[in-house]
This record gives sequence, C-alpha cells and structure tokens, in this order.
Amino acid sequence: MGTLAGQVALITGGGRGIGAETAKLLAQHGATVALVARTREQLEATAAQIRDAGGTAYWFVADVSDEGAMREVVQSAFGITHNIDILVNNAGFIQSVGAIENSDPTAWWRTLEGNLKGLYLTTRLVLPSMLEQGRGQIVNVLSIAGARAFAGLSAYSCAKAAGLMFTRILAKEVRKRGVRVMAILPGAVDTAIWGEGENIPDREKMIRPQTVAQTILQMLLLPPDATVDELLLLPQEGIL
Repeated sequence: MGTLAGQVALITGGGRGIGAETAKLLAQHGATVALVARTREQLEATAAQIRDAGGTAYWFVADVSDEGAMREVVQSAFGITHNIDILVNNAGFIQSVGAIENSDPTAWWRTLEGNLKGLYLTTRLVLPSMLEQGRGQIVNVLSIAGARAFAGLSAYSCAKAAGLMFTRILAKEVRKRGVRVMAILPGAVDTAIWGEGENIPDREKMIRPQTVAQTILQMLLLPPDATVDELLLLPQEGIL
C-alpha cells in the first residue's frame, strides 16, 4: 500500500463520523492532518486519538460557511504545516427535512448554504497553493442524494447536486495543472446526521464510516496516471 508521508491533509467535518475516520486513517498512512469542525470537544477527542496512535494532528474550530473564520483557519494551517497537499471537503448537515410545500425558508437556505458555501469557500482558500506547487488532491464527500431524488430532502439534495457539478467543473479547470479533484457519493452511512427519527433506515444495513474512509484513502493513493472522477458507494443492499 502507498504512503502519504510528508503530506498535509485538511479535513472539514473532522470531529466525528466520516471526517474523523478519514483523519485517523490518513494519519496512519503518514499524513499530518488538520481538522476543522464546529465542536471543540469532538475535535480534541479525534486529535487525541490520532496523537495517541503516533500521528500528527492539529484542529481548528470554525463554521465552514463563515468566510472570515475559514480564512483564519487556512492561514493558521499554512503557518503550522507550510503546505496543504490534500483537501477533504466533508462538512455537512441537514437542517431542513420535509415536503417543499411545508418547508421553512430559513432552514432550507441554511441547509443549502452550510453544505455548498462551505465546500466552495474551503476549496477557494486552499486551491491557489495547490496550483502554485503544481500538485494536490481534493476529495469532495457528497451524497447519493445529489444524484437521486429523495422526497423530503430537497435542500440537502440540491446542495449535494450542486456540489457534484462544482466538482466536475473544478476538475475540468485544474486537472491539467496537477490537481486531482474527485467526488465520492455515499449512500446511507451510519453517522449522527440521521438523528433519532422514526423513519431512519436500518443502521445495521448502512455503510460504516470506516468503509467510506478506506475508500477515500484508496482514491488518494491512486497512481498519478489515473483519477476517480466520481464514485458511487452504496450499502450492499443498495439504496435503503
């Protein structure tokens, strides 16, 4: 298996779930990881686990949709690590659930903004350094909801669909300049994003966050003569 030794990975939504598992795995393979999330306690816990296992981790509390906060995060990360070779845009949440006719406009737009604006801002802040050094990898963690229609998830689905088009356009713009841009669209993953509602699919049938992390690692370790543009990762039984 390849190695990420000497590389720095910035991971949003890195305090728990897919982000935390990805951070742990990349650190195991030699990467220095910088974690970004809104909850300090989760960040501290994940970073401590990485350090206890012999890895190197830094963490920053920020909302990825806050441009000023993210600018400070990226500047601080560069100040510590001097470069960012890998960006995993994983942060996301669902605040608006239900039929469009009954939706709350504030929650709807907040869901769209939190998922799409953060993806754009973080990429926009990190990308120039990758282009300057002529290399880098960006993995956007999206969702099957960005490629299939799910009733009741209009805001989240629209954000993830827009994120997929953003990924496609970015890849077209920078692929000949040494930056590899990839998207992974998982189906149901057993994370806290589901909450405790009654209509949740059987968690035992969901993908484990560690499985998504392993897939992201494999994408990052691809030889330079290939790329994964978009990868659909579903539970064994398909869409739950």
